[in-house]
Amino acid sequence: MARWSKHLEFYTHTVTFLVEDCLFRVSREPLAAESTVFRGMFLLPQGDSETVEGQSDTCPVILQGVSKWEFESLLRALLIRQHGKRKGSSLGKAQWISVLKLSTMWEFKELRKAAIQYLDSPSQPLDPVNKLALASKYEIKRWQLPALLELAKRSLPISVEEGRLIGLENALKLAVVREQFQRMKLMDVVLRDYTLKPADERGSKDKDKDHRTCFSLIRKAFDL
Repeated sequence: MARWSKHLEFYTHTVTFLVEDCLFRVSREPLAAESTVFRGMFLLPQGDSETVEGQSDTCPVILQGVSKWEFESLLRALLIRQHGKRKGSSLGKAQWISVLKLSTMWEFKELRKAAIQYLDSPSQPLDPVNKLALASKYEIKRWQLPALLELAKRSLPISVEEGRLIGLENALKLAVVREQFQRMKLMDVVLRDYTLKPADERGSKDKDKDHRTCFSLIRKAFDL
């Protein structure tokens, strides 16, 4: 049999994954280029045998704790990054959350940045509860303070379901901050009434003061 060389750029090495009940056969190159975890996996000694993990449908790399929908979202995001945005390839918010999860898990640094950028877009804003939950779970520090500020200043208290999402400790700290903030605002109202200052004179300076007060309370409570 003739021994031909393999083109360095245009000879694709594939790998087969089993996710839930679905087989995926994809190019190894983008996975190795962007993920330190997959790069390390592919550096392990490889053979030509059908028994080598990932080299055939009968012996795939089994990915545990991942849904096929999440893995598909990650692969689509990689294709967008490699080939540009194409018709039908754009991802929705839920898909980008899956990309954030897997890119964090498997150390896709640039893809994680892309997911954070998309989810932080003003055109597709996350509500503060989900933003805080994701910030805590995936260590996105820049999301924490804005989400906490919004939750501390809103009129509605934290619900039981929201408390489950953000965690008991965060919910309890937020409750303390909200109580302190409302007490300080009440004191300002009493002082305004005592000095006979008209309510309509409460302007941007007072709102700035509220923002600074809430900001300070949150930083102290959450050690930010």
